[in-house]
Amino acid sequence: INTNIYNMVDLSLFSDWKRCNACGLPADQSPSRCYRANDETTTPNNRRCKPSTKLMACADCSCVAYHNATCQKSHWRSCHKRECKELASAMLPLKELIRWHKMHKKVKKNNSESLSSSSVSPLPSSSSPSCSKMDGTMKYSEALAMVDASELSISGDGGIGSGGGGECAAFGSPAAATAAAASGGKRVWCWWEPDNENGITDETLNFSNTTWQRGARKWDEGEYLVAMEDFQKSLEIYRKAWPYIGKSSGTNERRGDDLNDFFERSFMLAKKLLFCAYCELDATQVGSARQRLVQCLSITMTVFFTSPSRASRESIRSVMNDAWMELMLSMEEVPQHRIIARHVASLAISTKSCGWTDPFQRPGYIARVGLSSIPFTPPEKHPPWCRVLENNWIRILNEYHHLATVSPLTFSNVGSGQRGSGHNDHLVVSGRSWKEYVLFGTGSIENDGDAPFTKQLLRSYVPDAVSLAEQGGGEVIFSKLAPRTHIKAHCGPTNLRLTAHLGLVVPDSSSDCRIRVRDDWHSWSAGKVLLFDDSYEHEVRNDTEESRVVLLLRVWHPGLMRVQRGFFLSEAIMRKEEEIAKRFNPPR
Repeated sequence: INTNIYNMVDLSLFSDWKRCNACGLPADQSPSRCYRANDETTTPNNRRCKPSTKLMACADCSCVAYHNATCQKSHWRSCHKRECKELASAMLPLKELIRWHKMHKKVKKNNSESLSSSSVSPLPSSSSPSCSKMDGTMKYSEALAMVDASELSISGDGGIGSGGGGECAAFGSPAAATAAAASGGKRVWCWWEPDNENGITDETLNFSNTTWQRGARKWDEGEYLVAMEDFQKSLEIYRKAWPYIGKSSGTNERRGDDLNDFFERSFMLAKKLLFCAYCELDATQVGSARQRLVQCLSITMTVFFTSPSRASRESIRSVMNDAWMELMLSMEEVPQHRIIARHVASLAISTKSCGWTDPFQRPGYIARVGLSSIPFTPPEKHPPWCRVLENNWIRILNEYHHLATVSPLTFSNVGSGQRGSGHNDHLVVSGRSWKEYVLFGTGSIENDGDAPFTKQLLRSYVPDAVSLAEQGGGEVIFSKLAPRTHIKAHCGPTNLRLTAHLGLVVPDSSSDCRIRVRDDWHSWSAGKVLLFDDSYEHEVRNDTEESRVVLLLRVWHPGLMRVQRGFFLSEAIMRKEEEIAKRFNPPR
């Protein structure tokens, strides 16, 4: 990795909007009338949409997009007015991070220019806005004045003002400074370093370190709540410094430490911020946790190029990956904020983090970096076992009907703990119910008495599905989605597998019962298989008055050789366990 990558990249929000939130039509399609998005009756109004090749995001929240102002106004009146303010508030940490990064780059660029000119003219003018009076380095308050409003305006991909008008209200920006060393020993202050603009002093730093160590001792004694209070007190000076824009003269005096000391001090703070965010997320203090995560990211992106060795860069990258991952998951776990996970992934991709390459594909910790895939596999590319299932679907359907009639109580709600995975799946269900019966994996019975033909067929022709379920990679189930039920957009936890649905009971109106994988919607047919990668964002809608039933199974990703599968799954599970362990060991 280029050690300057995190200082040179442009952080950008997700902007690949494919469909208008008001009329639901693609960007390049000219609708004759607008329809309200998310309206089950899809009642048309009399407003016409103007053709467009690119959708424009709401300037306030950056989470919805439209063809033009006509679509925007319709959507604002119908539903977006209620959600825009909350989304804009949840977006604030991301926009603060982008603002910090833009000013950081501006300072770095101007300091480089200042240092280059100082080799010719060693006495910079004290009146120059691009250099300070003391050593030719630029202060953040000066950088802020130099970055024009259009450069700091962050609204996704251009933006259309919401019904409330105007852009997002001004948000805080990082205080006085940016990272590490420039040539010749000169450097600019970072927002987390002592400066008379941000309120951090040697005394407050000593108090912070002492309080953190006291909290760590309380943690070891099992007094977790007391320890968490100390951790938060320890980091209070950084919470206050983060949104502060310097107004006084500032200082550029040099500290006596070298780059190694600066790196170690900054890296330790990043780890503290990440750990405190872990605690706050577990305590459902989501807003505070997100703020700490973006602070952690600003530090790791800044000090990456100052790391003294490759090993230390790997350590920074690990912390950075964890911060991006936790920030993304914090959005995924709040139903109203899931759309923002695309923005987090887009920013992470800008910094080559987490192994993500597509904002729509966001597997969690149990993932394999570099494993290529496609969201949806067309029928002509299905493996042979799909045809076997399709040829025997009637007998599989009969066994489902027998179970549903004789033992209806054996079908449990998804996410109820009946199976080993998917404990939080109930969070994505909106409407009546989503029930399941486990055939293979945790929660299944040990014999074939419940569905003998189906189980034997899977063992004979789809052994990958059986082995993956038995190793904890995903159960084989009968999945029943009740009428008027919506499974909200989400991503599966791993990219080591593909998911198959064999349609058993399918409502007559296929357009009202469908699944979206990434951008595209697909419908089930009785006796036919849909094969897709559930690590891509997907959602299901059953807007009919009938239930939908499928045989759901997972198979190994075709890019994994047979000898690799067990190793990669064990490695991914071990990595997940290591991430969990980090939440119980405060840095010291």
